Amino acid sequence: MEPVQSPSSASSEASGRPTWAEIDLAALAENFSTLRSLLTIEPQARDRASTKHRATTGDCRVSIPPRIIPVIKADAYGHGAIQVAKALAGAGATAFAVALVEEGVQLRQAGIAEEIVVLQGAWPGQESESIVHGLTTAVHSPEGIRRLDRAARALARVAPVHLKLDTGMARLGVSWEAMRTVVEPLLAAKHIRLQGTFSHLACSEEEDSTYTLEQIRRFEHALVSLRNAGLDPGEVHLANSAGLLYFNCLRGLSARPGIALYGYPPAPHRSPVKLKEVLTLKTRIGRLHTIEPGSTIGYNQRFKASRVTRAATLPIGYADGYRHRLTGRGRVIIRDQWSEVLGSVAMDMIVVDVTEIPGAAEGDEVMLLGSSPRCQVTALDWAEVLGTISYEVLCSISPRVPRIYKSRPEVQGPKPENSRTDS
Repeated sequence: MEPVQSPSSASSEASGRPTWAEIDLAALAENFSTLRSLLTIEPQARDRASTKHRATTGDCRVSIPPRIIPVIKADAYGHGAIQVAKALAGAGATAFAVALVEEGVQLRQAGIAEEIVVLQGAWPGQESESIVHGLTTAVHSPEGIRRLDRAARALARVAPVHLKLDTGMARLGVSWEAMRTVVEPLLAAKHIRLQGTFSHLACSEEEDSTYTLEQIRRFEHALVSLRNAGLDPGEVHLANSAGLLYFNCLRGLSARPGIALYGYPPAPHRSPVKLKEVLTLKTRIGRLHTIEPGSTIGYNQRFKASRVTRAATLPIGYADGYRHRLTGRGRVIIRDQWSEVLGSVAMDMIVVDVTEIPGAAEGDEVMLLGSSPRCQVTALDWAEVLGTISYEVLCSISPRVPRIYKSRPEVQGPKPENSRTDS
């Protein structure tokens, strides 16, 4: 998805339908700096950390200073991977993590020069493309190691890889109990350089830390197995957002925060730091009209007016990510006041109640995700209504919603020439 405007060119008069998402790059950079401040730079300091969350066995000794590897897969969780990567590189990020080779290639083609770690690795047939574009590819099976080594040999290259371990997620990765299956292929490979080793935590946001501590123990055990076989694990990273926020013992390692970068810490009531939501979703009132008692609105007559109702039509719907399940339950912010969704959320439009907002006018800005002085609606609020998680809410905002990138001062979104604002 190409952004409509860059941070330097964003203005109050963007063309097109008046529905857009604002991406606050300054907030993004602040979140990155906040998360980076949690890292324990000296490897030895890990042993001096609080013992509240301490694995009891194994060894995670590292010689490489830890760093934040921002996760910008899925178009940076709907925020726009290219612009997010550029902003984070400017804030000091030296590497990024994506899920797919395709995502890494897109970043390279956009001029992103920092290291790009492909967490799923190269699927069969993608090895050469990954190598040609200078991606750091995860490997998670003996066969995958051999395929990548053959491709690198054919290209006369040495491919950097990160070894992915399965410590309890049971998706991808070499089992922590079967390290011997990858030791021989790694030692035999002449065109692969083991540059890092990682795993993924399954439930680090939960207050019961038992399983996470067990995963840490398994991870440490696997690292010992690698070292005993004569392999240097390289850069070691295990913590996701929750792992970094809630497990002091992981802060001496590199970390891969995703959702926290965008302002949504898992288990926010326990977060040791304050983060800022990066994305705000907005539209404008397209039409004002009056509904008489007994009249209905929208598909299937889901709303019937019990009083004279002043209704506002908004040019946004479920094709934009304003989910159909918000029918009758969603609310938006207009002039720092709440306005409820009336009737069904349609593909391209919704109708909201502005009866109690007498100054509301066509062209008024409407906030669907974001904050005003007295009101706030977040992806967590949507998630609670929808029975999902904030990750899905953010990723579901459609590519047809233009992203406007800003670094402050405030940027106003597109406004029709014939709109008016009542005071």
